[in-house]
Amino acid sequence: MLYLIFTIDGDWEGYFDIKLSGKDRAPHPESIETLIQREMEMSTRIINGRFIHFIHTSPLARDFFLKKGFLGLWRGILKNGGDIGLHCHEDEPYKHYYCQDTSRMRAVISERVKAFRKAGLDPRCYRGGFLGFSSQTVKILEENGIYFDFSCEPGRFLTSGKDLICDWRGAPQYQYRMSYNDHCKPGDSRVWEIPVGTSEGRYLYFEKIDLKGLEKIALDLKNKSMHNRCNTVVSVLSHTYEYASLGQIKSIEEKLNLLKEYGTFINLKELEDIIKTS
Repeated sequence: MLYLIFTIDGDWEGYFDIKLSGKDRAPHPESIETLIQREMEMSTRIINGRFIHFIHTSPLARDFFLKKGFLGLWRGILKNGGDIGLHCHEDEPYKHYYCQDTSRMRAVISERVKAFRKAGLDPRCYRGGFLGFSSQTVKILEENGIYFDFSCEPGRFLTSGKDLICDWRGAPQYQYRMSYNDHCKPGDSRVWEIPVGTSEGRYLYFEKIDLKGLEKIALDLKNKSMHNRCNTVVSVLSHTYEYASLGQIKSIEEKLNLLKEYGTFINLKELEDIIKTS
């Protein structure tokens, strides 16, 4: 059977505009709160609240999403059957990327986990900014009690100048327990990878695919799951900035409704149950 996990990276458009000053690139509370509320409303209506919001934690907004108003939103997502995770953008977009710096990533992930747990919230999953990841990150996630990663886009190899951002070449196309030595191979760590769904070089990446392409991927994934007689779990990728207009939200609704014809949307608790019985 095909299972889908809808994920939303909590990024805003200004973050990626390097022409803006640091102050102008920072998120604005009222506008981004509205976008997140739209995520919640739509997800409740279409997929029974089952989605993960990955909370942006870049140096530009390190504690921003720990403010009182946002804490209420995160609690609302959890109460409604959804989940929250960390989205560590350790980068200066299109200039420098630090996701391969093990010391920096260990310090940031550990500190962010502690900060959220101190606020009464438990981020149970992770996705690197720009899908950045290294094999060393597997152990770092374990050390912090995070056992689900969503950074894998199978086949993705991304560099910028001398900086390696990620190398997912050769990674499996559905859920797998990660190896400590090679994050693209199954192993015996406690961290499970849930890749972005893919087929023939296309991905369940809403911003980059139309309904026709989406249906081809979903059909292929469902057929493979049935042929292999196994439970297949993949993720679906969206961003907070895609909720800025009614037209964008309608497009996302149409894509979610289409995917529901081929698979079942689940949350992390249901994912754990599937893994235990597989």
